[in-house]
Amino acid sequence: MRNLLMNKRHFIALNYLGEQDVVDTQGYKTGEKQIAYSKPIPFNAHLSGASGSTYVDNNGVSIEYDKSMVLTLWEFKKLKFDENTVFFIDKKPKYDDDNRPLYDYRVERIRDTLNEVVLLLKKVRNK
Repeated sequence: MRNLLMNKRHFIALNYLGEQDVVDTQGYKTGEKQIAYSKPIPFNAHLSGASGSTYVDNNGVSIEYDKSMVLTLWEFKKLKFDENTVFFIDKKPKYDDDNRPLYDYRVERIRDTLNEVVLLLKKVRNK
């Protein structure tokens, strides 16, 4: 029931690609590294409201998370989300002066069942 189209909202995600060398304006490597993310990935999913404390259940014990997102197994495999994926949920995609994404949620844990995957999301405090 949670995966009905009428229960889904639109979100943007960024998949982690790894670290890349920082290049200056003349094309030379500066010796610094910068975390790289994919292009924005639009998708639809069911998102729970804000969550409180966690009890012993199928998500484990003492997991600190703020929201949970439910995807079908097929959607999850197609989107290739992992524990390094970040999301724009409560705000529109925004980047700082160095082109780093100012996302507001990251994946804390991934729990899967026979037909669906639950992403436990943690709120990120960006400056």
